[in-house]
Amino acid sequence: MNKLKRLFLLATLFALFACMTQPPKKPIKTRFLKENITQAELNNPTAYKRYYYICQNIETQSTSYLTTYFPLSRESRLKENFGIYFQLDGGKAVPFDHIENRALNPRGSKFEVIYRSYQPIEGSIVDLVARQNRSTYYKNHQGTQVHWLSCKES
Repeated sequence: MNKLKRLFLLATLFALFACMTQPPKKPIKTRFLKENITQAELNNPTAYKRYYYICQNIETQSTSYLTTYFPLSRESRLKENFGIYFQLDGGKAVPFDHIENRALNPRGSKFEVIYRSYQPIEGSIVDLVARQNRSTYYKNHQGTQVHWLSCKES
């Protein structure tokens, strides 16, 4: 009888803890964009919306020309897939993941959008803080954001 009680207790505990464990959360898919995309792909107006910016490079005090490409596919508009391509002065297009939207006022009518580069640009991971009339790019140096580019749409 003692063995039967112990077996019943173990079975009850097993059932109790099996019900209490939560199923693993589905991981958010990051890095939806291609890391190596061709210029021909980016130039397809049915696949990408292009925006042009003139930027002041804070490090060099020079003017840079930036093009961003927003994917137009239905899948790219999902919150977990949203991102952009960044192309500075006609160089290699670098993908950026959407990190978050931050409300700037209580009603949420003003906000900023934060993106982060997949890979280093000029040796640093880059954060983009995009607002209504301007965008600012920050290089991350050992956890400190250093102002790099100030851009306005042209």
